[in-house]
Amino acid sequence: MKSFVIKKIDSILELDEPLTQIEGFKYIPKVKNKLKVNQMIVVNPEIIYSLVDFSFNKKYKKILELYLLILQNEENSTSDGNLMEILNEIARLRSILIRKYQKFLSKQATEKFLKKLKIIENEVRAKIIDYNIMHKIELEEEKTKGKGR
Repeated sequence: MKSFVIKKIDSILELDEPLTQIEGFKYIPKVKNKLKVNQMIVVNPEIIYSLVDFSFNKKYKKILELYLLILQNEENSTSDGNLMEILNEIARLRSILIRKYQKFLSKQATEKFLKKLKIIENEVRAKIIDYNIMHKIELEEEKTKGKGR
């Protein structure tokens, strides 16, 4: 993996092209340091892939944690709404991936990320179907118990 060193220079450096005309991935660093960098434009495809991969995996991990939390609390109160919220987050992450990151990634990388999302989406949809079936069975059992009296 390549690494870069940034040194503070007393004089002001000028770019040949205005910053707005440089084609690349715009990245806003979260860590504030002495350099006071507000925005970076990354043009190296390997670094862009690493940044997108990190960002995607961070959001994907949050979706998985939410799904696992719902599965653990299934006995207490599983509602269709919580699972639909997960589907909304998956759709949001997919749209971010397609609109924002697709132009910087290769087709294989984009397909890899979309495949990961599709797997968790299928699991959530299956769980929603299971929940709806169980809910219908419970309603039918309540109706039959009510008729016996």
